[in-house]
Amino acid sequence: MRSQKHLHIAVLDVDVPVPNVYYARGLYSTQFRKLLRAAAGRIAEDEGRDEEIEIHTTAFDTLGGNLPSLASLSTQPTATVTKAGEVINPLALPITGILITGSVASTYGAEYQSWVAPLLEFITTVYEQYPHVRIFGSCFGHQALAEALLAGSASANEVKVGCCPDGKEAGLAQVELTKGFVDAFPCLRGKRALRLQMIHGDWVTVESSPEKALPSPWMNIGGSKPCPIQGLYCPGRVLSYQGHFEFDSFVNRETCVNFGGRLGWAKELVEQYVTAIGDVDGNGDDSKLAAEVLVRFFAGEDGAHDKQCMIKAQDEKSMGVTRLIGGLVGQLMGGSWWSSKA
Repeated sequence: MRSQKHLHIAVLDVDVPVPNVYYARGLYSTQFRKLLRAAAGRIAEDEGRDEEIEIHTTAFDTLGGNLPSLASLSTQPTATVTKAGEVINPLALPITGILITGSVASTYGAEYQSWVAPLLEFITTVYEQYPHVRIFGSCFGHQALAEALLAGSASANEVKVGCCPDGKEAGLAQVELTKGFVDAFPCLRGKRALRLQMIHGDWVTVESSPEKALPSPWMNIGGSKPCPIQGLYCPGRVLSYQGHFEFDSFVNRETCVNFGGRLGWAKELVEQYVTAIGDVDGNGDDSKLAAEVLVRFFAGEDGAHDKQCMIKAQDEKSMGVTRLIGGLVGQLMGGSWWSSKA
């Protein structure tokens, strides 16, 4: 019998799309909902699985200071599963994932943006106190996760969020993937790179190399020439992309042109960015695959996490067998020798 796994994702809108994009596509939270639902549908269709992934989202105006109540976050290791077609109230479902959108703001300018500091505190609280809630960040969201969870950590004091010294990275870029990230997601097997739209002037950086600077089990998902850290992955907890899988050419082009006018970018620079953005949508980039990776992450289907859980379960099983044998030996020997060594 077919079933549905219900994921409730809180999407934190930390910016408003530029007017032409908003009129055509709505808020970023709406755009993410559409893309994630489509990705879940492709996964179900391609694999013919008995348990389909159902995506529910709730949008939060974090730019206006609105964040999810901690009481609404999931405290259970598994998501709600129902029979296919069973009607449920998605608002009654506990939040199983957090998604932080992109923003023109900077994480290191928290003193100028009243909503940034509470967001960073919220991220830290969720990460430390709600282990069953997974967190994803796009562009600014990626930088916010690094700022909240790594930049202030003694074990990751090399991690910094700052302004890109070589200027902005804009347009369709190729992100060379790391082996660890590819191994964590079976759907990436055979892929060496993801082509995603970029538009950012800040980055996450380290003083040495990501392999040395990031505390285990954190890893860099991959890099481009202008930006060596294109995302972060902590198995079972955190995933981020510096790039925008939610941006097609239309969205990125309109955003770039609007930003250029508002922020006083040189005309020649804007034209250069627009050329780099190109006119590729869906089949000309890897946005669909990047969305499918995110759905699998939110659904707990990342291989690295599964492997860790399997190892933990095997360890617990081995300990249980050891205790059982110890108890039997203890009974046979009167309990004195084994008890004294346990």
